[in-house]
Amino acid sequence: MNMIEIIQILSVFFGTLVAAPLIVSKKAKKRMVGLFAVIVGSFFAMIVQIYLGLYYFVFANMFWLLNACNGIKKIVKANRKDS
Repeated sequence: MNMIEIIQILSVFFGTLVAAPLIVSKKAKKRMVGLFAVIVGSFFAMIVQIYLGLYYFVFANMFWLLNACNGIKKIVKANRKDS
């Protein structure tokens, strides 16, 4: 198993297996951890896609990465309002 395969497995692990159950949680802290997992998974996926020359898919992962950042920003803003 080479490094690209390990990065690809990490991408699936963080981007799907860790993120999916946490993002649908009712607790804001769990959602935030899930969104951070999406960001990590997107970075790993972009590394693999750039290595393989799948440049169009990099833009799709940037979309998910930006959406996760936007979700984190909204959670932080909502927590500031409550305080």
